This record gives sequence, C-alpha cells and structure tokens, in this order.
Amino acid sequence: MDSLHNSSEELHLIAAADLDAIRDNILESDLGLLRLYKEAHLRKGTIGGYFVEVNSFVVNPDTGEKTRKVKKIILAGYTNQDKWKKILGKTIGIILVDEVNIASEQFIDECFARQASVDNPLMIWTLNGDAPTHFIYTKYINKCRIVGEAPASIRADMDKTPKTKGWWYQHWTMKDNPIMTQEKIDRVASIYPVGSYYYTIKFLGERGVPGKLIFLDYMNRDLHLRQIDYREYTHFGIGVDIGATRAKNSFVLAGFTENYERMAFLDKMTFQSCGYREKTDKLKAFVQLALAKNLSIEYIAIDSAEENYIQDIRSEFAQLGLPDVIPSYKATIKERIDAMIILLSRGAVEFNDTEEGRNIYDAYRIAKWSDGKEGQEREDNNEWQNDVMDSSEYAFTRHMKKLLRANREIFGYE
Repeated sequence: MDSLHNSSEELHLIAAADLDAIRDNILESDLGLLRLYKEAHLRKGTIGGYFVEVNSFVVNPDTGEKTRKVKKIILAGYTNQDKWKKILGKTIGIILVDEVNIASEQFIDECFARQASVDNPLMIWTLNGDAPTHFIYTKYINKCRIVGEAPASIRADMDKTPKTKGWWYQHWTMKDNPIMTQEKIDRVASIYPVGSYYYTIKFLGERGVPGKLIFLDYMNRDLHLRQIDYREYTHFGIGVDIGATRAKNSFVLAGFTENYERMAFLDKMTFQSCGYREKTDKLKAFVQLALAKNLSIEYIAIDSAEENYIQDIRSEFAQLGLPDVIPSYKATIKERIDAMIILLSRGAVEFNDTEEGRNIYDAYRIAKWSDGKEGQEREDNNEWQNDVMDSSEYAFTRHMKKLLRANREIFGYE
C-alpha cells in the first residue's frame, strides 16, 4: 500500500482469473486488502463495474505537507477478454496479477504496455508452479534475479538466463503463509500423491512436466468404485453433452451429499449422434427413469454452447413437469480438470460400480493431455471419453465451488 500512496499515478490494477478470485483471494480473505487497510473501500461505478477506492495523499517535497488524493484500483478478470479490455488505453501505475501463469500472453503484454509512460512502474505477480517451457518463465521470470532461497530445480533454469534490471523473483512456500500451521500444511501435503505432477506444482510450487495421462496418479479403483446406494445422496443433477458428426450424445446423472462433501456419478446413457426428436426422447426417458427412483433432480445442465437446443426443449420439459433445463456453468476445461484432481485425490468422487459407472471411471482413467500442451489442454479427438467427461462435468460444475469449498474446510486450509 505504501507503493500505491507514493505513486504519482491515479489508476492501478488488480487482475485475477475472475472477480470471484479477486474477492476471495485478495480483497476479503483474512489478510485481504479491504480488511487490512481502512483507507481502501469497494465501490460500484455508475457506469462500469466494481473498483477499489483508496483515500491517498500527495506529499509536497519542499514543505512535507500532505494533500488528500483519491486513487482508484481497477478490478479485471483476465480469462475473459471482454472483461479485461477495460484497461486498454489507460496508464496504470501499479499492477498486481494473481496466478499469472494462467493468464494469456496477450494480457501480460498489454499490462506492460499500460506502464510504458509511468515514471516508477511496479508490477507484482503471484503464480503456482507450471511447465518449465511456459512463456511466463522463458519470457519473464527466468530473467529475474532471485531474492533469498529457491529450489535447485528453479535455480538451474534461471541461472543460465541473462537478467533484466529491476526484475526480481522470490520463492514462497506454505511455511511463509502466516495462516498455515504445520497441521494445515500436513493436510495440504496429503491432497496429492508425493512425486505426482500436482504435488510438484501445487504443494512444492516448483516447475513440473505432467505425464501424458491426466488423472492416472489420482485414481484408485478400490477408493473410487463401489455399489452406491442412491439414498446416501440428497441433491442430484443431470449433465448433457450433445454430439455432432463423429461425437456422441452423453447424459450423466450425478449425486451430491447434503453438505457437498462428496459427489457420485451414478448412471449414464451414451449413444451415437442422431436427430433432434430421437435424442430429445432419449433424454426424456433418462430423466424419467431417474425420477422414478424418487430422486430430487434439481436441473438438467446442457452444454452452454447449445443455446438453441436449450431454448427448444425448456418449455417442452416444463410442460411435462420435468426438472429445469439450464445451460451448463461456464467453467473452463482446465478448471474442471483441476477440480476433478482435487476431489479424486481426497476420495470425494465416487463412481457407481455398474457398467455405466465403470465406463465413466474409464473415461477419466484414459484421458490425456494434448501434445505440446501438457498441463494446459485436454486432448480431444472426438472420441467417446471426451463426450462422457464433458457430460459428467456439466452435471457437477454448477456445484463445483461448493464441493471445493467443503473439501477445503474439511482439511483446514483456504
């Protein structure tokens, strides 16, 4: 905050994946900006979205007299280009980018452009470990000087790269986090198998290269497959992926416990792409079969890209007294992968030990990273497993944050 008070610029920026991440991680957490500094206030513009207003001051270098000056911190989510275009054309003094390794290269280039005319620009990044070939390392971080200690694996990459004046890197571990007790650290360490890709990048914070199979390290037939009694679950949803050309149509029934501590993939129907009437009748039959088990189905979530199909069947299903037809929650595939890995690692996902449940399990077991985009993008060659995973994820992404929040609370960390 001292840097902001001392900056000659009026505009500053906090950027993260979306506004929820800014609120939860930066503004309103236990050590959040709005809790630590009384001079910072969240405001809503008459035109535009939310921003942080800071009651700052300017010091006269000759007299030492302070003059009040209001400064503004823009809030931008960088995963949606339409959201971060608000920074275009502006001069920005201080920029904080949270989890910079998941931001696009275009957004980072734009951040540097916004500081081109600033006298004393300051840009701060946080990030998790990622692939050593990621542009954020090769283009920027490897050119930083290391402050303090850093793992040998990181030093090996950085020591061989010429440095840029004024660029600095500091490696933080969970022990540097003031809210993390040793008990909490031990709990977090237990989330991922030691030596796995996600243990390396999430827990150790080091750079890592994933294996070809995405979920292999986190799946265990004995832990995840069993004959499930539907009565153990209280909330239910159905995910629908609509196939085109070579792809398949897939419907998946998912159940959730009362407090969203666990979820289960209970049943599935997958079939070749077909006409509107046939797939609609099949979906209707799948839903009615689930309702016949006296399940409280809250929604039928269809791929949000299928807007026309959603609109077409919504009124038809409503007239029949069937559950609400809604577009799927727009989580990215990478967000879905991360969520599944956390939940699988905690034993918070179950697959019904039936032919259909085992088929869903196998879809995740054989899922691969795309060549050259390991750790970033799931391979999709119009094969059956992608349609099954998509429909499974449409069934649970509406409750994804509740599931992750419940598991965070169980293991005692934020």
